[in-house]
Amino acid sequence: MVKPIDMSLVENALAGFTIPPQPDVLLRIKQEIELEDPDINTIAALINMDIGIAGFTLKVVNSAYFGLRRKISSIEHACKFLGLNRVIKLVTSVVLRFTLSDGRSDPFTLKLWNSAMNVGSAAMLIAQQLRLGSDCADDCYSLGLFHNAGISLIQAQFPDYAKVLKVGLSNQMLYTEIEQRYFHTNHETLGYLIAQAWGLAPEIINVIANHHNPDAVLLSTDLYEKRLFAILKLAEHLTGEEASLFDVTLEQEWRQYGEAVLDILELDEMQMPDLGDYLLQNGVENHYHR
Repeated sequence: MVKPIDMSLVENALAGFTIPPQPDVLLRIKQEIELEDPDINTIAALINMDIGIAGFTLKVVNSAYFGLRRKISSIEHACKFLGLNRVIKLVTSVVLRFTLSDGRSDPFTLKLWNSAMNVGSAAMLIAQQLRLGSDCADDCYSLGLFHNAGISLIQAQFPDYAKVLKVGLSNQMLYTEIEQRYFHTNHETLGYLIAQAWGLAPEIINVIANHHNPDAVLLSTDLYEKRLFAILKLAEHLTGEEASLFDVTLEQEWRQYGEAVLDILELDEMQMPDLGDYLLQNGVENHYHR
């Protein structure tokens, strides 16, 4: 496991920020799923309580990433087709977006969540292509969607966040260095707190807390954490996350740690174009196909 996060960093990061608790609808869905004989109709009814969340959930389920041959037209059908565990992960991520966006539709917020969708989908597809199992693929999807959730909290309080990050990254500063200097917090720690409050798996929480601290994860003895981290970084690289969010293409982390990331996944640069083909076939534009 990755070394536990320093709680003094948590206290400092939280100054002026409030971590949104899980909405009541999510808690009620999870309570129903934990019953000995959960009722799928009750779960569907709970999701349908918010038409925005229900509609966006169907949009995601019907996207190319899930590879469905026939469109799903109802939450009830989605629950039956995908299974309860996959649905709860998906709905949790959808609700997170609505909760953190809080009605905001500024250009950067839209970029942030579109990027999260792309990274999550790419991560899930990479895990599928590497035949790491559906549980790993689902965790990769959740990780991709949640990993930058802390940015939304900072952006809500500091509307110039994206401009500051663009200048800092262009000057080859590190994410945490920029955020601590100008905002006195960082999105890794805030993301860690959100993921913990929302009940994500410990491995996902640990990777979120350290996704801009590669050395900490690469030293982990937990192979699953390292794989999740490696898939996230590869998905970020292939989808051009840094360029899409901040219009910066230096990719310092990838240049320094890309080879180690590929080693964890037993891949090499020669295989990247084929992986890019696979992503494109499933609707994800990438470095190799735009």
